[in-house]
Amino acid sequence: MTRYAVYYAPKPGSPLWRAGCQWLGGDAASGKALTQPEIAGIDAGVLATLTRGAARYGWHATLKAPFPLRSDVQADTLLRHAAELAVAFRPFALNLQVDWLDSFLALRPAEAAPELDELAAACAVALEPLADRGAPLKPRAGLDPRQQALYRRWGYPYVFEQFRFHMTLSDTLPKESPQAKVLEQGARRHFAGVLNAHTVDGIAVFVEREQGGPFHYLAYCGFDGEVTRYGD
Repeated sequence: MTRYAVYYAPKPGSPLWRAGCQWLGGDAASGKALTQPEIAGIDAGVLATLTRGAARYGWHATLKAPFPLRSDVQADTLLRHAAELAVAFRPFALNLQVDWLDSFLALRPAEAAPELDELAAACAVALEPLADRGAPLKPRAGLDPRQQALYRRWGYPYVFEQFRFHMTLSDTLPKESPQAKVLEQGARRHFAGVLNAHTVDGIAVFVEREQGGPFHYLAYCGFDGEVTRYGD
């Protein structure tokens, strides 16, 4: 079953895109594997294992979680709606920091970013009519009642006031473990030059062509109305 997702993802070729793709070991726009950075104290194979789940989804922050399209909706229709949504917004600055979210490492906003919250809410609502919600949802443990309600309604528990912008850097691991601390230090060094004065000026559409497979960067929909395709 093909699924689509609407993400914030930097434009391919930009410094933040290159840094994130190298960290995860792959470029979701080109499909190329990349050599991950060397982190003293973490073997290359261990780093690949620690980032395997994040790498499958590509370098991104979720705005609308993966969903199948209705049978009468084509990918071009989704791109058209995403582009129409994007032009309602204006570019805004975003400063990032390496931080923990629950039990995984991520890039997160360094300060409150209401524009991100508004953008994510708009994506959740405006594109929902295109989604096929016929299949039963998989059970998700650890959600509070409000998150469970959002999950049932929107297919994702972290929308609206529960939204937490993050660009995932690792799979789950004990936050206080020596390995986690080494990984955090390595991430701070790797991303040091690309965290500040970043500009959000569009949204991205990704596609998972087969269940459990990698997500591919399909298109970037700029706030200026320009749509750049990176795959079919």
